[in-house]
Amino acid sequence: MGKIRQPEVHSGKNIPKPQEVNITDYKHPIFCFRYIHHDYNLDKCDASEKVSLIEQIARLSQLTWDEIRLAPRHGMGSEKISKDEILASKPEIVTSDVDFLLAFRFQGKKPFIGHRNKFVFHILYIDNKFSVYKH
Repeated sequence: MGKIRQPEVHSGKNIPKPQEVNITDYKHPIFCFRYIHHDYNLDKCDASEKVSLIEQIARLSQLTWDEIRLAPRHGMGSEKISKDEILASKPEIVTSDVDFLLAFRFQGKKPFIGHRNKFVFHILYIDNKFSVYKH
């Protein structure tokens, strides 16, 4: 009996090249408030905004990063915001190699903005007044 040889993977005009799988996309997000901006934190939110934010975080925690990536940006999904668009000061976690931040929505279209590092999402700004970046 001969060995069965694995076929070679080819890419071309009609055959897409296989994409690398990012294992962290299949993990559930962990939310962190360690680097939150002092002018855009929970203290600046009213009671209903706090409840809405926590409820949204709880819902997002049930999804994987891949499911979040595929969701509508004003629903359970996110929107990329260039770090250069951020008007507030940036914490040290936003290093020179970071090109964009992610914005999630709560209580309608109010964003909370942060930085994803593997499967951890560092919440940096709760933008309940729509003033962190030009909307």
